[in-house]
Amino acid sequence: MLIRWLPILILVLLRFWDLGARPIHHDEAVNGWFVDGMISRGYYSYDPQNYHGPFFFYVLKFFEILFGRSVEVMRTTTVLAGAAVTLSPWLFRKWIGETSAWVAALIFAASPAMVFFSRYAIHEMFFMLAIILFFYNWIRVREEGFHLRTMLGFGLSFGLLACIKENFVLYGGSIILAEGVLLAFDRKLPLRLERRFWIGLASGFALGFVMIVLCYTAFFQDQEGIHKFFKAFEFWSDTGTKGNGHQKPWDYWIGLMASYEWAYLLGLIMTPYFLFRGMGWVRLLAWSTVIHFIIYSVVAYKTPWCMLSFTWGLVLLAGLGLGQMIESRKGALFGWGILGVMVVHASASSWDVAWKSPDQDGHPYIYGQTYQELVDQNNLMWREINSRPGSQDAVRVQVVSAFTWPLPYLFGGIRMAAFHGRENVPTTLDADWVWMDKTFESELTPRLVGSYSRTEARSRQWAAPIVIFRKTQGP
Repeated sequence: MLIRWLPILILVLLRFWDLGARPIHHDEAVNGWFVDGMISRGYYSYDPQNYHGPFFFYVLKFFEILFGRSVEVMRTTTVLAGAAVTLSPWLFRKWIGETSAWVAALIFAASPAMVFFSRYAIHEMFFMLAIILFFYNWIRVREEGFHLRTMLGFGLSFGLLACIKENFVLYGGSIILAEGVLLAFDRKLPLRLERRFWIGLASGFALGFVMIVLCYTAFFQDQEGIHKFFKAFEFWSDTGTKGNGHQKPWDYWIGLMASYEWAYLLGLIMTPYFLFRGMGWVRLLAWSTVIHFIIYSVVAYKTPWCMLSFTWGLVLLAGLGLGQMIESRKGALFGWGILGVMVVHASASSWDVAWKSPDQDGHPYIYGQTYQELVDQNNLMWREINSRPGSQDAVRVQVVSAFTWPLPYLFGGIRMAAFHGRENVPTTLDADWVWMDKTFESELTPRLVGSYSRTEARSRQWAAPIVIFRKTQGP
C-alpha cells in the first residue's frame, strides 16, 4: 500500500520547488506587514476589519524567527498546511477504506487550487485543514461519544477554527443544519444525549473558548481583543452581503470547477447519491458540504480561494465514489480511466498556474496579482541600496499611490519610507526614489526636486502602472 502513496508524496514535495516563482501578492504583503508589527510591538493587535483571526500570524512569526523574513518562508507554512490537507483522507480510511483515501489524496495532490493556494501565504489553507480536523473529531464524537480524547479533539479543533477565520460560523451552521436534516429523515438522534454528552460538549466548547480568549487578546496583552472578536462579525456580514467589489454570480464556483477542478465537480455530481445512502457520517458529510456550498453560492463576496472552505468535502465524496468503483470488478477500468483523466488535466493546470505563468492575466485563480515587473524594479532598488553600506538608514523613498500594497512590505527594511495617497501628497518630492501611480505623473512631476531618471512598470491587476523616479542629481 505504501508504494501507492509515492506519487502523492512526490506531488506534495514538488510544491516546495521554487516558492518565489510567483510575485508576492498584496494579501501576502499585508500578512507579512502584520508580522513585522508583531515583532516590533511584541504581540498581534487584532483588527476586526481584517476579517482574519490571529492564529496564522503567530505561525508566520514563528517561522520568521526561525528562518528569516521572506515570502518563501511565509509560503512554506501554507505548503506544510496543504501537505497535511492532502494527506488528511488517511484519517478517514477506517470509514471509507484505503483505496478511497488514496484516491482522495491523489485528487488533493494534483488539484490546481490545492497547488496554487498551498504556495500562497494566506489563511485559507490553514482554515481548510482546521475544518477537516473539526469534522473528523465530530464524527468520532458521533461514534464514540464524549471521553477525554474526543473532548480534547473537539475543543481544540473548534478553537483552531475560530482563531483562524471568523467565518467559521458558516461551517458551524452547515453542520448544525445537516444534523437537523438527518434527524428529520431518520427520526432519531445519532447521539445519546446523556449527562456525559452534555458535560463533554460543554467542556469542549470551554476549551475552544479559552483558545479564542488567549489568541484574540494576545495572551491578555490586548484587553479589547474579545470585544473586537465579536465586532468583526458586524464588518464581515456587511462585506459578505454586499461583496465590496468581489461580488460574483451564484454559479461562480461551478464555473471554476468545470474549467480547472473536474474532480471537485464529480464530487458535486455524486453528492445527491450520498445524501440518502450510506453510513450516517457519509450522509452528514454530503449534507454539510452541499449546505456549505449553497451558503457560499448565495453570499455575494466570492474570491477564488474561498472555495477551499467547502471543496474538501467534494474531494472526499469523489474519492469515496471512485474508490468503490475501482474496487468493484465491473467498474474498475472505468474508475481508473476517470481518475487518470482528472489527474492529468489537474496536473497540467497546476503547472500552468503555479510555475509557468504565475502572474498571467485572465486566470481566475490569479486574482489581484502583483506583476513580476514591479518586483524586478524593487529588487534593482534594493541591490543599489545594499551596495552602499549603511544606506538603508539614510536612503529616502516616497510613494504616492492609490494602491500601495505590496510596497510597504517590500520596503520594510527602509527606515525613511513614506507612503501618501492622493489627498496628502507633499508639496515637494525630493527622495532618493519616488514611486507613483502613472495617473498622477503629469500632475506630480513638477514637484520633483532635482534630476531623476524614469522607469515604468506594471504594478498589479486592477491598479495603475507605477512610475519609478531615481534621483541622479540633487537640487
